[in-house]
Amino acid sequence: MHLLIRLATGAVLALLLGTAALAAAQADGPRAGDIVVETPWARATPPGAVVGAAYLVLRNTGGGQDTLVGATTPVAAMVQVHEVTMAGGEMQMREKATLAIPPGGSVRLEPGGLHLMLMDLARPLVAGERVPLTLEFARGGRVTVELAVAPPGAPGPVQ
Repeated sequence: MHLLIRLATGAVLALLLGTAALAAAQADGPRAGDIVVETPWARATPPGAVVGAAYLVLRNTGGGQDTLVGATTPVAAMVQVHEVTMAGGEMQMREKATLAIPPGGSVRLEPGGLHLMLMDLARPLVAGERVPLTLEFARGGRVTVELAVAPPGAPGPVQ
């Protein structure tokens, strides 16, 4: 009888530890509902620049689509989602009003593709600083992350 209780207790403990490990693995970044925000960063801007760019990965851990519907930061008057495309051999950039994140999928905002434009900067972005950025999702609500500012021209976030 005592052996049965010990086995059952061990099984319950293993199940709880497994669940905790899974939750920890899924919570590896700031979260808004089912959306996990990974590696938020921006590039430093030169003095006098009026625009900057920010990059990150949005990972949807849920079973339903969510949509990025807005973003704000105290260092810019406006934040817009932009997409860079090639048309007729020319690079073009256009604003996207919203950005869908599919269930179980992710959307990567990176140089040369989708990215966040920080419009009408209040001041330059300085390498080494951290800048708050609040993202708003249709289902998940709001989450504030910190953009790690990398040197100008950096190909990715500073580790």
